[in-house]
Amino acid sequence: MARSTAASRRRRFRLIRVAGLGGLLVGALPGLLGTSAWATPRTPTAVTTTVTGQSPAGDAVPREVTARWEFDREAEAGANSVPDGPAMTLGGGAKLVPGAGFLGEGGLLLDGKRGYASSTVPVDTGTSFTVTAWVQTSVESTRRMTLVSAAGNTTSSFRVDFVPARAHRAGGAAWEATMARTDTAGSNTVSAVNAGGWNSGTDWNHLAVVYDAPAQQLHLYVNGQLGTAPCFDDDRDGAADDPQCVPAVPWADHARSFTAQRSLQVGRAKSRGTFGDHWSGAIDDVWAFRGALSSEQINYLSSGWVGLPTEVPDIPEAG
Repeated sequence: MARSTAASRRRRFRLIRVAGLGGLLVGALPGLLGTSAWATPRTPTAVTTTVTGQSPAGDAVPREVTARWEFDREAEAGANSVPDGPAMTLGGGAKLVPGAGFLGEGGLLLDGKRGYASSTVPVDTGTSFTVTAWVQTSVESTRRMTLVSAAGNTTSSFRVDFVPARAHRAGGAAWEATMARTDTAGSNTVSAVNAGGWNSGTDWNHLAVVYDAPAQQLHLYVNGQLGTAPCFDDDRDGAADDPQCVPAVPWADHARSFTAQRSLQVGRAKSRGTFGDHWSGAIDDVWAFRGALSSEQINYLSSGWVGLPTEVPDIPEAG
């Protein structure tokens, strides 16, 4: 399979704020956290097989690929690589462009105004699930934009957003996964915020949202990592120097979601019955899994492999 012609795939490092240490430390270094830095997509050297074991925390839901949209077939732009899986319908001017993706032959381009892609929801969002994708913004955005969501009648059961620095209390740009408990405008929500270990938004990044229903935990991985961003406490009084600073924590407890009956949305989210927060940029290789994938499996999917079979990665979990 041909490699993407995307110009920039280098991994960058961020500085993160570390409470109690009175300074800045380099955060989310791939070598320290067990992820190999990549420059271009790679070809796997081993075949993966379907994993039929349980998800984390004793989850009875087996891990299974329910959908994969590679956006590589120009004649079938929304084709699903899973047999009998739901196809994506492109709308609002969304288009598949050869060479515009990170992996394979093409990618989905969205204009940030009306473009989106949607399908029937391939997973039950009320039970454990995983959704992953490669994503790139067209510009350094100054507004919230949605990568993927699952729509109910009124709101999204979950959504994954890019949040610019000026709009985020963590003190810098971040990625945010939000889960709503009920399909109502005023539903209680929980959020996982990942502010470390990711490239510039205009570079390619791998996003993965993992929901473990029995544990009621929501995790958001960026480039295979759970990047945190604590707040400064230079005077060591146990409180953040900036009272407005909120630490970025890429997991959330007490997460519960309703089952989205409407659609899986790529490039927009629903709020108060209306779609908005449209994505501006490219999206590639979107996967949906029944069950919560392990951190090792997420790490593998984020490593830039070319030609991955459409199967659950058979990766041993850390003891």
